[in-house]
Amino acid sequence: MAFEPVGLDRLATRMKIIFVRHGEPDYRELEERSYTGFGIDLAPLSEKGRQQAQELSTHPLLPSAEIIVSSAVTRALETASYVACVTGFPLRVEPLLHEWQVYESGTDNFEKARTMFLENKGELLSNNPIQYETAMEMKSRFLECMAKYRDYQTVIVVTHNMLMRQFVPNEKIDFCQVIECELEI
Repeated sequence: MAFEPVGLDRLATRMKIIFVRHGEPDYRELEERSYTGFGIDLAPLSEKGRQQAQELSTHPLLPSAEIIVSSAVTRALETASYVACVTGFPLRVEPLLHEWQVYESGTDNFEKARTMFLENKGELLSNNPIQYETAMEMKSRFLECMAKYRDYQTVIVVTHNMLMRQFVPNEKIDFCQVIECELEI
């Protein structure tokens, strides 16, 4: 019986992920200027969101990490910057940690898509009137992104509600909520 060598890059590694949802955003200026799609992702934190991020930065779980990996979306990146300032951990920006994608523009379509996503347990049915990213696609892009951080045992990941929900059972994740889990990356 012949054995083939196993590529070490294919072996999964257990990693502790400290998920952090970004702080409360302020969309007013962008909505006033009719920004849509990824343009709305330029929204900064609201004053309340900044307070949430400041309070978050002293959370007792955070010092156990080694690095902060953040979505490139402004609200997540601004949240991560507060944590980086307090912890002194290196901060990496990852565009693949963005918010869940709905392929139709408009707030109404986003809410309809969210309802369909939840009703269909993350799957996209062939007759769906609104196209969106499936749960499996979100998990895939997250794992692909995090593979480059396999050398770390504990990583703070600042990201978005829908992406986090693919790995943690919480139905509602509050702004700046911290959820710890272990994943095979």
